[in-house]
Amino acid sequence: MPERRFDTGYWNDPDIMKMPMKAKLLYLYLWTNRHCNQAGLYEIALETIQFETGLEQDEIGDLLQTLKKKVAWYPEQNLIWVKNFLHRQSQSPKFVAAAANCLKDVPDNGLVKEYIEYNERYTLSIPYPYPIDRVSIPSYSNALSNALSNALSEKEKGVVKGEEETKKTAGKGEASEIFAHWNNQGIIAHKKLTDDVRSVIVRTLRNYSAEEIKSAISNYAEIIRGQQYFFNYKWTLKDFLKRGIEKFMDLEVAKSNFRKEEKAMAQRLSSEDEIEKSIREVSQ
Repeated sequence: MPERRFDTGYWNDPDIMKMPMKAKLLYLYLWTNRHCNQAGLYEIALETIQFETGLEQDEIGDLLQTLKKKVAWYPEQNLIWVKNFLHRQSQSPKFVAAAANCLKDVPDNGLVKEYIEYNERYTLSIPYPYPIDRVSIPSYSNALSNALSNALSEKEKGVVKGEEETKKTAGKGEASEIFAHWNNQGIIAHKKLTDDVRSVIVRTLRNYSAEEIKSAISNYAEIIRGQQYFFNYKWTLKDFLKRGIEKFMDLEVAKSNFRKEEKAMAQRLSSEDEIEKSIREVSQ
């Protein structure tokens, strides 16, 4: 599991100190959740944030507005940008190169340019010599500028190294098999296996086997069809692989997480905690 560096002075930041508690915790989550990549600019749906934090979707939107000085939110694209993430996390040009690679998946070139300009300006005065494979890198800011600019150049040309070959060869048969299995579940049927969807399947196959992916799809279908479960959100195959697959890798865990009585119990306990808290405050 990826590790994150986090400033121990977080709670003493004047901006953080002024925030309501839920905003502080949401900001902490946006730094540390498993969906966050090396760029700190990543795709995540409100449903995912709701599921993993317990916050309601309506209040998440309001809290993101509270955090707008530190976090940019693009709701139409389900994108989150934690602005200081790269500056705080990167310890070497290798990390910067990984961040640059993440930008290739961002659909908005204007946002990519803004990201690059922000980080170049923010880190320009911070020299950071660091050797990679015995080759000396002159400075952190130069590494950042070169890596991010190269990523943008590749993106604007529509070139992702090796991706075209990957689409043609790697996982081709397995991608078709997974696509057919998805359609057989009757969730949201797709007429054609497009290159875009195939690319997402192939990327997912780097982390999971075809059998694991098909099993997760079957588990997901069982949950959304079951009357005893409260989760009924229907993703497309692409969105499922990008946002939902981890939640359904283990059927028993998914059943426990999404069973209606479990949610009712959690809500009841939460209400009881609030009542008890109110009683304590009044009695003090």
